[in-house]
Amino acid sequence: MKEEKGRFVTDIQPDEQIVAVFLCERKDLFTGKTGQPYLSLRLIDRTGAVDGKVWENAETVAKQFKVEDYVKVKASALTYNGKLQLRINQIRSVPDSVVDAADFQPTTRYDIEEMYAELRALLNGMANPQLKRLVLYFLDDDAFAERFKHAPAAKAIHHPFIGGLLEHVLSLAKLAKLVCSHYPNVDESMLLTGVFFHDIGKIRELEFERATSYTDEGRLLGHITLGVEMVNEAAAKLPDFPRELKTLVAHMILSHHGVFEFGSPKRPKIVEAMVLSMIDDLDARVASFQAILDEETQEGRWSQYQKIYERYLYRWQGPESLKNNDSQDENGGKPTPAHRPTERPQGGTKDFHNPIRFPGLGGAAKEGDKNLDLPLWKDEE
Repeated sequence: MKEEKGRFVTDIQPDEQIVAVFLCERKDLFTGKTGQPYLSLRLIDRTGAVDGKVWENAETVAKQFKVEDYVKVKASALTYNGKLQLRINQIRSVPDSVVDAADFQPTTRYDIEEMYAELRALLNGMANPQLKRLVLYFLDDDAFAERFKHAPAAKAIHHPFIGGLLEHVLSLAKLAKLVCSHYPNVDESMLLTGVFFHDIGKIRELEFERATSYTDEGRLLGHITLGVEMVNEAAAKLPDFPRELKTLVAHMILSHHGVFEFGSPKRPKIVEAMVLSMIDDLDARVASFQAILDEETQEGRWSQYQKIYERYLYRWQGPESLKNNDSQDENGGKPTPAHRPTERPQGGTKDFHNPIRFPGLGGAAKEGDKNLDLPLWKDEE
């Protein structure tokens, strides 16, 4: 008999009681300010993720289920720092056999097969026959294609869902076409090849059949090293593949994080590598901004303070949003408190490195700095 899913994350409202099944993505036992242990959970389903806290008998409860178990919870929903949170009163594991696994994997909002067909058409149009041959070596491999279609682009921050890598790469391919139409000196075939391969190592770095986690080789080597390895292995199997092209494709992968401070083994040394680094950063930031604004429950135009960006984010939906959201107090036209950000957290963000700074404009992240979130272009492990 199937277990009823109950509420999906996006349907949960603050101040309501829920009974629902989720996949436990993360489980951490901490000690609170009072010295008592509490359990912090990250619970997911196909619509999103929500943090949960167990305050009573945390050590005993923690032994009753594992990370990546399906769990049924009885909880009170509330808002904390602008985000939805669950205060969990009861929780128990649920056997895999009584749930529908499709209910628990966050997935791209777009049709995966349509995106893949569009990307393949763009790559098929490359003018350089050698680079096209290298790309098609991968696309013609059914096992690779199936994994590539469904891989997330990251464990967190941007496109962290099934189909996220494909969505990200297709977006970059479209941006690459636009850049090349504006700058004729940029080689379109090389840029599109770099777009396709820059994160290809993610399909080996990440495990995503259930909750997204790192493989052993992902933790030990990372997606950049794995991507170069995959390209070198493929080029060795293609008769007479030009050595210089293989080196340039490897350079595109090795340099796409842009600078050493952001985990890039090499800095871009050809214009196509520089463009790839820029549009990769652009697409990741846009996706990250939108995800924050979509997830937040903070009322009004401003988000909560975002430590990863060291700023508040503003909800802008065109001129009509100003007309609809403008509110004045009875003393003369100032926005109501709901439309102003709360005070900046005491102490700023000195305990968090800022991955968004550009070198020379306020400094870069320092080795050993702590951060609850992760740079958009830096390895997450």
